[in-house]
Amino acid sequence: MERKRTKSTLDAEPDRISWLPGHVTDQIMSYLPIRDAVRTSVLSRNWRKKWYTLPNLVLDRQCVSAEASQDPLVIEPKFSKMVDHVLLLHSGPINMFKFCNYDLPGEGSLVSDVDRWILYLIGRSIKELVLEVWIEEEYYQIPWCLFSCQSLHNLKLRWCWLKPPMVFESFRNLKSLDLNLVTVDQDAFENMISKCPLLEKMKLTEVDGLTQINIHAPNLKFFEIEGLFEGITFDNTFQLATIVIDSWFDLTSESNPSRSPGCSSNLLKFFDHRPHIQSLEIGSYFLKYLAAGVLPVKLPTPCIDLSFLSLSVNFDNMAEILTALCLLRS
Repeated sequence: MERKRTKSTLDAEPDRISWLPGHVTDQIMSYLPIRDAVRTSVLSRNWRKKWYTLPNLVLDRQCVSAEASQDPLVIEPKFSKMVDHVLLLHSGPINMFKFCNYDLPGEGSLVSDVDRWILYLIGRSIKELVLEVWIEEEYYQIPWCLFSCQSLHNLKLRWCWLKPPMVFESFRNLKSLDLNLVTVDQDAFENMISKCPLLEKMKLTEVDGLTQINIHAPNLKFFEIEGLFEGITFDNTFQLATIVIDSWFDLTSESNPSRSPGCSSNLLKFFDHRPHIQSLEIGSYFLKYLAAGVLPVKLPTPCIDLSFLSLSVNFDNMAEILTALCLLRS
């Protein structure tokens, strides 16, 4: 009798978790890894399909159990099937999709699967795509179909090879581009950037295939770069407000115009298209690159909006000291 009364009491109590407001459950789901989000389907009838409409999908190591992640023969097919399962059952818009198989054992047979997922996501009007595809001894080549995706707002690639098609028209809605350990041809890169009219943020880290960095982006506001290059130029970047440079530049290259006697300094050219710069961080040996050529006492146009300046100076190099002083006077 006591057991029956207890059961009756429990049945009479309201199912509070089922009646949480929609915005509350959406917030809860947004903080969960996809593996835990799927598990919420056992909470109650109302939660059974909650994860089907998650707008942001992150598929990485957290999706796989610790036991499975230690077995190379199990993890890769299981990981691939899990992504297929999530995409098959998903309904509603997919705003963000992140795939990362780094630190997961496998032989890199995911190429055809990733190609298929990208094609599917294009059809779902994906807005943010993050791909970190680790394949031993080679980079994953981005399929041409991605370059037809006009819904993209944010694109982040790591360990990838970018080769846009000859008929590439534009990423007309792209606002943020992050390339890390990516291989891309110089001309293809410049052509792609010039066809991103809304691009506001760009980050380049150890990008292979680029020698001279030429940036033409009228709406660019944030730019960060790290790696080894021969030079850098900006064209029509009057909106650029934040610059972070931690790069090494080859001043011995014959293509570097600052090698000519009497040539104006790279410092003047660097600030030519940046009247509204607000934050500047210069690390590694970039100050040495800016110092090449004939240095002015101060810049012709003062940096009236510059409120943050960080410089890495070699105090054994007089040219770098004079360049730093020129910036401070300006």
